[in-house]
Amino acid sequence: MSQKRLWQKKSEFSLHPVLEEFNAGDDIIYDQDLIPYDVEGTLGYGKMLHRHGVINDEDFETLKKGLDEIMELYNKGEFQLKLEDEDCHTKIEHYLTENHGEIGKKIHTARSRNDQVLVTMRLFMKDKLIHLKEKGLVLAKTLIETAKKYEFVPMPGYTHMQKAMPTTVGTWYASFAESLLDDLRILTAINDTLVDQNPLGSGAGYGSPFDFDRDKLSEDLGFARTQNNVMYCHNSRGKLEGMVVEACCQIMLTLNKLASDWLLYTTQEFHFFTIPDQVSTGSSIMPQKKNLDVAEVMRGRCATVLSCKNEMCMNILNKVSGYHRDGQEIKRPLFLALRYTEMSIEAAAIVAESLIPNEEDLLNDMSPELFSAHKAFELVKEGKTFREAYVEVGQNLDKIEIDKDSIVAMLKESKHQGGVGNLQLDMLLEEVEKMKK
Repeated sequence: MSQKRLWQKKSEFSLHPVLEEFNAGDDIIYDQDLIPYDVEGTLGYGKMLHRHGVINDEDFETLKKGLDEIMELYNKGEFQLKLEDEDCHTKIEHYLTENHGEIGKKIHTARSRNDQVLVTMRLFMKDKLIHLKEKGLVLAKTLIETAKKYEFVPMPGYTHMQKAMPTTVGTWYASFAESLLDDLRILTAINDTLVDQNPLGSGAGYGSPFDFDRDKLSEDLGFARTQNNVMYCHNSRGKLEGMVVEACCQIMLTLNKLASDWLLYTTQEFHFFTIPDQVSTGSSIMPQKKNLDVAEVMRGRCATVLSCKNEMCMNILNKVSGYHRDGQEIKRPLFLALRYTEMSIEAAAIVAESLIPNEEDLLNDMSPELFSAHKAFELVKEGKTFREAYVEVGQNLDKIEIDKDSIVAMLKESKHQGGVGNLQLDMLLEEVEKMKK
């Protein structure tokens, strides 16, 4: 027999089982991971009720004991949600009521599942974004160290998919490190400015007739600030989750470009890099195949994460103010985007430190026309206008001669900030260390 729901008033429960399953959807799957955060929010809320005299000292100690028991069971894998539990909030309250009596009936005073799910999600997102940033910084450091390792290995640079100017493997890898650091700055700003605000105490979106100190509650829960307007607390559901997924999108777009480059540069036609066995797959029919499937999957998962953002936007589109049950559908794209982004970051770090540049092939591909602009600049330094030099070199492309032994020396002439000869990789490593704090 199904247990009583938090919203159930009558002793008889008659919701059709098909509709019960439909309403729950996959929510209980995601809520299983949210249990520790709901426990954390419930403890913080209990502190506030205790401060304001809604529960006494004994009640509060009982609450702490009950929540500790839940976490002990959870860590053992023995606090598992079932369909009849409806969600983690219901299961936690039922456990407290069944095992510790009155405190289970008091803990929901002036609290709605609406603001309960909001604070649970905020605590979850805060934690996940901190974790994601840590993983991202590991990848950034790997990219920088790989750039250092191959700092002056020559490599053709392309525009319009055509050879354009000379560059290096180090410059190429460092470009992705800097892009990722920008992505992590966006992630940090979203976490610190938007996610790190407490919606708890807003009730069902219209407050309650209690003079609760919400700022102190925010402090207890470790939030930087209190989300003020009680209606906005609930209208922000989906908006803030969408910004979290936006941070994931930016990271995945960086990895998508890196993956696309890897796939192009590891083709037999380019052969800029050798694919080691530990990062390659093969074919079930073609013995010679060596595939960088990980980059293809990474590219595809970028599309999935971008679609998660669209799904969230569509979920909140055209909704009037207030709580809506279909807000639970936001969890799926949020969890998926976070998981795929984390997995892609970890995979990218392994590939970056594993691929081996084919230095001889790269050097052989440094054809003379790549240095056309450099030759024009040499004429400028001799006194010609740039346009005169441009025309002269352009009319004599077949006469450009490049001594391969001098290619690196020529590349190192770009000593301006960020140029091939001045990538400031040590500065980037220092930036990674600063962002860890």
